[in-house]
Amino acid sequence: MVTRWLFSTNAKDIGTLYLMFAIFTGLLGTAFSVLIRLELSAPGSQFLAGDHQLYNVIATSHGIMMIYFMVVPAMAGFGNYMVPVL
Repeated sequence: MVTRWLFSTNAKDIGTLYLMFAIFTGLLGTAFSVLIRLELSAPGSQFLAGDHQLYNVIATSHGIMMIYFMVVPAMAGFGNYMVPVL
């Protein structure tokens, strides 16, 4: 069953893999967003124990992840999924 998905040449299967990856990274990016908002919920350090570099890394990772690992694969996934319809 796993080889059907990993070695598939079917456009709908490949599109589904892209969409599953986009959903997974979207959830991870959302978790980063929640952590950012929790840190900014009150003055001072809340959850990151004053590690400002970690906050910057999480904020940057959130942006990169949501654009390049969620939006781009989602567009490619919808494209692959819709190709056989045409």
